[in-house]
Amino acid sequence: MNARWRQRLHLALRALGWSAGIVVVALAVLVALAQLLLPLLARHPQWVAAQLSERLHRPVRFASMEGYWRGSGPLFVMRDVTIGPGPGGGSPLRLPESQLKIDFGSWLLPSRHLLDLRARGLELELSHDAQGRWHVNGIGGPQGGARQDFSMGPVSLGIWLRDLRLVVTDEASGRRYAVLADQLRLSRQGDRVRFGVVLQREGTHGQWHGAGSFHEDGSAGQLWLAGDRLDLRALLGDVAMDGYTAKSGSGNLAAWLDWQDRKLVHATLRFDLANLTIEGPAGTARVPALRGLAGISQRADGYDVRYTADDGGALAIALHQPDGPLHVGLVARNLELAPLLPWLALKPDLSPGLGAWLGGGHPRARIMQAALQWSRADGVQYLQAAFAGAGIDAVGKLPGISRLDGHLRGDAEGLALEWPAQATVIDLAGFRNPLALSRLAGTVAAWHADGAWQVGVDPLVFEGEGYAGSARGTIGLPDDGGRPFLDLYAHVDHAQVVAAKQFWPVHSMSPHAIQWLDRALVAGTVDEGDLVVRGSLADWPFHHNEGRFEAHARISGLTLDYGADWPQASGVDVEASFVDNGMLAEARGGQSLGIKLDHAVALIPDFSDTTVDLNAQGSGSGASLLAFLQQSPIARHEADTLAKLRLGGSGTFGFHLSLPVKDAKAMRLEGSAQLKDMDVDAPEWRLALGKLGGPVSFDAHGVHAGPLAGSFRGQPSSLDLAIADATGRPGTVLSARLQGRYAIGELVQGYPQLEWLGAAAEGRSDYTLGLDIAHGSGDTLVQTLSADSTLAGTTLKLPVPLSKSAGGTLPLHLTLGLPVNGASLEVAMGEVMRARFRLPTGDTQSLAATIAFGDAMPDSLPDKGLRIRGHAAELDVSGWVQHAVAGSSGNGPGLESIDVSADRALVFEHDFPNMHIKAVPEPDALSIDADSPALAGHVDVPATDLRKRGITARLQRLYWTQVAPQPAAGKPAKGGQPKGAASGQPPAATAPARAEAAANPAATGIDPASLPPFHLWVGDLRLGAAKLGEARLETWPTAQGMHIDQLRALSRSVQLNAGGDWNGDAQDSHTHMRIDFSAQDLGSMLTAFGYEGLFTGGKTHAVLDARWPGAPTSFALPTMDGTLGIDVSNGRIPEVGPGVGRLFGLVSVAELPRRLTLDFGDVFGKGLGFDSIKGDFRFADGNATTDNLKIRGPAADIDISGRTGLRARDYDQQVYVMPHVGNSLPVVGAVVAGPVGAAAGFAVQGLLGKGLNKAASARYHVSGSWEKPVFTLVEKHEAQPAAPSSAPAPATSTAH
Repeated sequence: MNARWRQRLHLALRALGWSAGIVVVALAVLVALAQLLLPLLARHPQWVAAQLSERLHRPVRFASMEGYWRGSGPLFVMRDVTIGPGPGGGSPLRLPESQLKIDFGSWLLPSRHLLDLRARGLELELSHDAQGRWHVNGIGGPQGGARQDFSMGPVSLGIWLRDLRLVVTDEASGRRYAVLADQLRLSRQGDRVRFGVVLQREGTHGQWHGAGSFHEDGSAGQLWLAGDRLDLRALLGDVAMDGYTAKSGSGNLAAWLDWQDRKLVHATLRFDLANLTIEGPAGTARVPALRGLAGISQRADGYDVRYTADDGGALAIALHQPDGPLHVGLVARNLELAPLLPWLALKPDLSPGLGAWLGGGHPRARIMQAALQWSRADGVQYLQAAFAGAGIDAVGKLPGISRLDGHLRGDAEGLALEWPAQATVIDLAGFRNPLALSRLAGTVAAWHADGAWQVGVDPLVFEGEGYAGSARGTIGLPDDGGRPFLDLYAHVDHAQVVAAKQFWPVHSMSPHAIQWLDRALVAGTVDEGDLVVRGSLADWPFHHNEGRFEAHARISGLTLDYGADWPQASGVDVEASFVDNGMLAEARGGQSLGIKLDHAVALIPDFSDTTVDLNAQGSGSGASLLAFLQQSPIARHEADTLAKLRLGGSGTFGFHLSLPVKDAKAMRLEGSAQLKDMDVDAPEWRLALGKLGGPVSFDAHGVHAGPLAGSFRGQPSSLDLAIADATGRPGTVLSARLQGRYAIGELVQGYPQLEWLGAAAEGRSDYTLGLDIAHGSGDTLVQTLSADSTLAGTTLKLPVPLSKSAGGTLPLHLTLGLPVNGASLEVAMGEVMRARFRLPTGDTQSLAATIAFGDAMPDSLPDKGLRIRGHAAELDVSGWVQHAVAGSSGNGPGLESIDVSADRALVFEHDFPNMHIKAVPEPDALSIDADSPALAGHVDVPATDLRKRGITARLQRLYWTQVAPQPAAGKPAKGGQPKGAASGQPPAATAPARAEAAANPAATGIDPASLPPFHLWVGDLRLGAAKLGEARLETWPTAQGMHIDQLRALSRSVQLNAGGDWNGDAQDSHTHMRIDFSAQDLGSMLTAFGYEGLFTGGKTHAVLDARWPGAPTSFALPTMDGTLGIDVSNGRIPEVGPGVGRLFGLVSVAELPRRLTLDFGDVFGKGLGFDSIKGDFRFADGNATTDNLKIRGPAADIDISGRTGLRARDYDQQVYVMPHVGNSLPVVGAVVAGPVGAAAGFAVQGLLGKGLNKAASARYHVSGSWEKPVFTLVEKHEAQPAAPSSAPAPATSTAH
């Protein structure tokens, strides 16, 4: 620039500066003048009202006005302002206050008005009609009510409104909305209206700022609107927007709009929104975030759309429709589709399912580069796209995929999607869980044919966790929206069985089937599998050949949990086939809890009604079979009970199981097994069985085994076992019956509390032993052991009435609670006895029992010991006392009390009818009281020091019944019996112990050394018919047995003294006694013994020194070894029985008491006086032998020698008879007894005939039996008869 121009520029700038300065000074002067004139203007409100009326074109008045200077000009505050209606009519508008601002800045800024009218609290009503047009209905005061037309018209001043309430009425929906405008500024400049506004929806946060201008008729204009911190739900949630509703969303939004001729020609949107949800008629769009800039511009034949995301992605769409169909061109680059794709859900004609999938499935993908050409007439003409991270979530029945990278190509013929091998997750709506694939590769083609889109796959290679395979085929998607048609084939290269759980079609299979398959398939490997499916899913599942679904799999190492609460099977090899909606599987091998599975077939006819039909065969050990029962529904509730069993051996089994999965209680099970060499051990029950074998049957509710042949306690046995419902008794857990032939000692083996029962029995009997376990109160189990037997073959070595020989029967029923300690034991023995026991518990509780003779079970127990009650037909009193004493001092049960009666009481094997016995343990002794016609008195048995103190008895009477001699076999006894031994007397008891004693009298079962001392006093002692008067017995134990120190009886008729020993043990004992008895009058003594009239007179002395087997009470001549010496003098026998042979019955067992007391009445017929009878007998080997028995009398002398068989009951004797005078008997009779005696003598002589008369000085041999003796004359010497005498000779002896 040259100097001239620089000079000119300098002058221009100086002129401009001066001009500006002058203007500023002028303005300052004007402002100063305005400030000076302000009070004056305030005193002329009419002028101000006229100016407002002129500019508003409606009358304005107010009550008062005040003026203030504010910034660019004065401010007038007007009170009680009334603005009349404009040309449009309406009611006056009344304002409490209004302001008028004069803005001198308007001279410099044309956009500002010189006068600005300001108001607060007005209400502007707008409406939106059904055609989409907006209307201003009027403006009213702050109190509402009156409205007047609002129009900028020719208004020439600015309007500022604060706290303006905009009421919008939507005529289509009938709804009204209220918006608060903190500020609204309006101004008119020519034919355009300019505005600025700050808006806020009532009850919401965030503000809208807006500005713009538009033609006064609204046909053209520009608008800028921006919202900050917006809550779209609160702002637009109740706003009717053609069926679209904002459900959520927050953030900032700005829009620039430009329209002409009432058409939008350009729009730009800037959005920064989060959690955006818009609900439309077809679906709901959910967008997590939307940030970017979008614009749309109108072209002559269409529109151009541009979108730029904040992350740099870009999209351009050209929509052109020049003269024909619509054409679309699209290009995109690095575009994230997640914020854009959900909006497709709002498309009006979209199906609800697809809309929900697009709107709620969070579709996503990044378009790396894409180009599309499409026309309405030809469809896709060109498509080329590369994408990454494509995915969508499954919604409803539509699938989802987590991520997919690939290429999409297409043209008018079809589309092709190709992706390389990659990892992804596919969520198929028909499956329960998404499929996590570590490898997915393939090509999918889609084309339209036959009214459906066909999707072809060939091949689709997949690999996931635990499986891998490939698939090929087509899927048809009908145009009418029907269900797809599948024609697919898949091959499984390998898979884990558990992976199959991901592929259950959960919507078509019953929940019970799915539940069963989930549980059943625990582990295993699918070595190979194939699947074919063809048919429409509308017909799935295929029941009637509408389609075909078939799958085959070969599985190894399968672990199968086939039923709830059933043990799993593992290591199973399976060939499985799935056809349509059913399954058939054949299995071999494997095991379950040690049980080997040989073969099984499982069938599910229809998964919709899932019933598992299983047939299986296998084998296993006893322990494994038992474990299977314990852990299966067959006996799960009895598992604690079965846990007490230990089984050996083995077994085979087979069963058929029908298991409705949806109702396991309706399960049906039928099975059988065969056991072999099975040992059973139950220590808690003291049970050990060996080598059991036999059949077993079971069902869903119980098990029955038996009969099982085996051994118990070494004896052949048969077991029948039932578990649960197989027992046939509700509430019973287990019932077992064991049959065999056992000894009682074997049965109580292992039960020390019951060993005393075993010691009391010998022999074996058939038994049925029972074990029952049942539910008690609460969760307790009641265990009961029982035993039943006739006891045939068992000898009970118990006192009568519980004694029993091996050949007899006595029905036994026993029940015992388990465990044994403290248990209850009940025993019933025929009609004889009932007993209730409470077994001991260690050292804390003793045994207690009540034994009742009869058939009534006792209902009470003592605190301890035995309580004996009832009435017995026969009762061994001494035996029970011995047991009680032994129990009190040993390991057996002690006595609590006895109160019994008996028709026949046995005391040391002798009968005492009608006895009542009471026994009560006192602090120091057992006190026994007995009362019967034959025995009465009191007995004390010391509780301590029994071996020293002994048993003391004081009896008022003791009538010891004499036992009649036993005849030879088959031969009844004959001859006289002592008084009191009539045949009507009941026979002695036949107790087993006594039977054994008869067979072996030395085996008494009592160890004499174990007996305590006896101190016995009897006031009236009778032995049979013998009245012995007062008696005393004193004994004490020795190392070898028992010593009888004194046995003494004293009466007026006889005196008896005895002593000796009873030595040995319970199996072999002997008694040795020396008995010395004497009498002054043999006849009186025999009368005391019950043989009245056999002798008259006769002083007698006899000594017996003998030894015999058994107890002292076992005295019997046939078993005796010893000597007997007798000496009788000066007596007379009043009766003589006929026959010489009666002489030789002196020592028969039947006549023993008479022979011992020298009763020879049956020999001497009608009477015989004698001077003496002397002799000695030796007892040995069942014989009595004498060589010096001599009878000396006035009529004859008789010598006897030889043997009398005491066992064989026969004779082998030599008898020598020497009569003093042949006819002397009548003479002697006459001398001795007078005429009667003489007559008797003649009678005897006549009777004897060739007997005494002709046998004078004759020797006879006597043989034969006692009943029929045989007399054989050996030699005889005839005696010369004496000279007759005219008078009888004087008597040579006198009768006594």
